[in-house]
Amino acid sequence: MERFNAAVIGAGGMGKVHVEAALASPYVKELYVVDPDPERVKLWQGESRLKSASMEQILKDPTVRFITVATPNHLHLEHAGAAMKCGKAVLCEKPMGNTLQEAREMIRIEKETKSFCQIGFELRYSELYRIAKKWIDAGLIGEVVNIQTRYYCAESHGKNTWRSNSPEPGFLIGEKLSHYLDLQRFFFNADFESVYAVASPKVVSFCNHHDNHQIMTSFPGGKVGVLNFIMAIGETWNPDEKREMLEKQSDDGHALSYHICGTHGAIETDVFRRRIRRWEYSDAPETLQSRIVETVTFQPESDQAYFHNVYGQDLAVLELFAQGKESQMNTLDAYGTMKFCFAAELSELDGKIVFNSDSRL
Repeated sequence: MERFNAAVIGAGGMGKVHVEAALASPYVKELYVVDPDPERVKLWQGESRLKSASMEQILKDPTVRFITVATPNHLHLEHAGAAMKCGKAVLCEKPMGNTLQEAREMIRIEKETKSFCQIGFELRYSELYRIAKKWIDAGLIGEVVNIQTRYYCAESHGKNTWRSNSPEPGFLIGEKLSHYLDLQRFFFNADFESVYAVASPKVVSFCNHHDNHQIMTSFPGGKVGVLNFIMAIGETWNPDEKREMLEKQSDDGHALSYHICGTHGAIETDVFRRRIRRWEYSDAPETLQSRIVETVTFQPESDQAYFHNVYGQDLAVLELFAQGKESQMNTLDAYGTMKFCFAAELSELDGKIVFNSDSRL
């Protein structure tokens, strides 16, 4: 088993998870953390395998072979690009940049340096969606023809934060909804052909961007994907010691579900009900018979593994690199999702259908 030194750049909210996963990986010997705030590094004081370092130090150190980039979005290209140019393998949080031009530059660097580079769309590693993909690939629902995605939540970003203050109208599409549009690509195993998106007037007055998005997409073969997102319906979280969080939120306006419709059946994933179900269709003399044939549920302690598996993604990617295998979501694949998001934003601005071939993308 090959072991190597690694580094995490950025020890904020998501960076903490990346650090924990790297420390848990059997392939990582020593871990360096790069962050301008020394207090963040102190969280792991006493962990002998973890050391603080500067960006310059880890780039020059030949023993550091793997770098995770968890810095703010506008620094992703700079940091991931520098790491690849120095011969490091990279796991970079999405997005690849703030513009498609930045994303294309990251693709160019990956290709030129022949680097291992994975972009962090962790929902592809989340058990809820991996089960759905397994059922699809096994042909259990026939050919997927329609995917309906519903996401209703409470406003949780807060006033005067970098998320609520972002001036871009379609900011949440790339920052938040990119994961859920990416899953449509994942389940269809195809890129979009055209997108039409609209946003109604916002109700969260302090957000500088839209707080809702309705995105309808055509995929090859006349297939359709729909995403309906509203940020305000769910009750504001108020901890209740007598009720488990998702159990409470399952009936307070929160919703995060997929209905994946195929020619021979359907799949429903439901985060707040902690379950995934499969329907099977069959012919009958007078109607189409539909019945639920399989249900998988999970417990609260498995929440992150089932629907937001950053930790599991990191362990899998570190293992891929250690075993000399290729990344499972390289920059070119991730670019398909970025382009999807930008097309949806452009459609909202123009009020028109945007095609994949649009020269503005």
